[in-house]
This record gives sequence, structure tokens and C-alpha cells, in this order.
Amino acid sequence: MAQPVPPPRRDRARCRSRHSYEGFVEKRGPRDQGYRRVWAGLRGLTLAFYGGPRDCEPLEMLDLGELVAVRAEGGGLVLRLRGQEVTMKAESWEAQEMWRGFILTMAEMKVPTDLALLPGHLFQLSEALREERDRRATPGSPVTPGSPATPSPPEPPLSLVPSCFFEVTRPEAERLLERSADGGNMVLRPGGHGRGVSVTTRQEVNGTVQVKHYKVNRVDQGYVVDVDTPHRCSSLAEVVQYFVESSKGSLQPLHREYSPRLGERDPQSSAPHPAPRRALQPPHNHGMAEELAKKLQLRRALTGD
Repeated sequence: MAQPVPPPRRDRARCRSRHSYEGFVEKRGPRDQGYRRVWAGLRGLTLAFYGGPRDCEPLEMLDLGELVAVRAEGGGLVLRLRGQEVTMKAESWEAQEMWRGFILTMAEMKVPTDLALLPGHLFQLSEALREERDRRATPGSPVTPGSPATPSPPEPPLSLVPSCFFEVTRPEAERLLERSADGGNMVLRPGGHGRGVSVTTRQEVNGTVQVKHYKVNRVDQGYVVDVDTPHRCSSLAEVVQYFVESSKGSLQPLHREYSPRLGERDPQSSAPHPAPRRALQPPHNHGMAEELAKKLQLRRALTGD
């Protein structure tokens, strides 16, 4: 008689999707009498809590689409959602700030600008945001339980995002171009108008620096550059090409390898550090040496050394 085949062993990698960020936290919610130690994992707009890092089935899930505000209070992170509040306490201040950064990044689809984190951590947030945009752009990919069936047009996949696109604000884009003048004078960034992207340019004309910002609206499967005569493009790469051609080459995209932003080292810091300078030695002049010796002897006599 044939023996029944045992069910395959479920492991964490197969039974649960990879999280953008995860770790142990002390969690307290409306159904908790006090804090309890759980394993938390964030993916997109879903924040799940597990009994341990190897568990497959979550004990509870939060829909960050219902998030109203996040604030640091009483040594913890208070998440205020519609109808409830949940408090999380991480194992360190840095981990708590990372949780705040990841939660806000996934909820608002942009990296917060007020995070007290190192450049490497900000780069990690930026990469997680790009992956999430790519995931949401994939047909059939769920965003969160209860999300609308017809969301706004998704952002382009990571592979279609030009290298001159940076997760920066308008003021940060201006500073970025100022610091990287030799690498390019045009960047793409998230649109402050809520849809599509924005283009920031920096040029010097007759000794005067001119910084300009342009809206690029996402329309259906393409983009429309908001200029005097609106120009339609089929991709972000075509948007970049439009600005290059319309400026007759005076505008050039700032590529990531030339930028010190987003966790990348400043080109100056990547250069080999020069050997420490030795103390300057006085020239071999016997007359000058004798004069210095006399002055030193006189100084010691006056100070009593």
C-alpha cells in the first residue's frame, strides 16, 4: 500500500513575500492589554505582525492605506489609522526612525525629507521605493487589501526610469545640480503636483544662474510636458530627449554616477586621500637659524622657563 506523500515543508521564503523592512518590535493596539513582542514586516501598504520571524501566518495586519499620521511619542512610534491607533517600540532609536521612514515612504510613495538617518539608510529607502513602484506597475500585483480596483496610472517600471531620476524635493534638486555642475544640469524628480514627474534645470546665461522647473503630467500611457505648447512623450526617456533637443544640447541629464546624493559618495571623497603633509621645515640658512635660536633663548629668559 502506497504511503501518503507528506505535505511540503513550508518555509518563510515560500509562504511569505519578501518584506521591504522587518524586525522585532514591541506592539500595542486596541486589542492588546499591554505591549507584546512580535515580528513585524512591511510590504507595500501592508504592515503585518507575526509571532516570530519564521512564522508564515500573520497574527494581525494593518492597511497603511488607512494611515492618517505617524508620530514619535513616549519612546515609541504611534500610527494613527482610521478607527484605531497602534504603537510600536523598536529595539533602538535608529530602528524606530527606519520604521518611520519605511512606513511613510510606502504610504506616500516618496522618501520623507525630515529623516535623521545616514546616507546609506536613505539610499535603502530609495531603492525600496523604486522596487515598490515596479511591483505596483506589474499587472495583477496587489497593493493592499481593500485598495481601489482602478488606481491612478502607475509609475513606470524601474527598468524604464532614466538614470537622471532622483527621489529628491524641489529644493534638494536645486542643490543637487549646484553641487554636480560638471556632471549635468537637468534632473527628473517626483512631481510635487501629485501626478507624473517634474524636471529641474540649471543653466548659467550671461553670468546669471537660471533655475527652472517644469511639470510633466502622466496621461494614459504617456506623458505631457507642461510648456507653452504642451508636448506629448511616450516615455520618461523621451521626456529627457525632448529637453535635450529643444535646448539644442545645452541641457544635459545628470546621471547617477556623477551625483553625490542618495548614499553615493561625493566624487571628491572617492579620490585617494593625499598623504599627510609633513611640518614645514625652515630653509637651511645658518644666519636665520642663529637668529631664531637667540629669539627662543630670550623668550625663555623672560618667561622663566
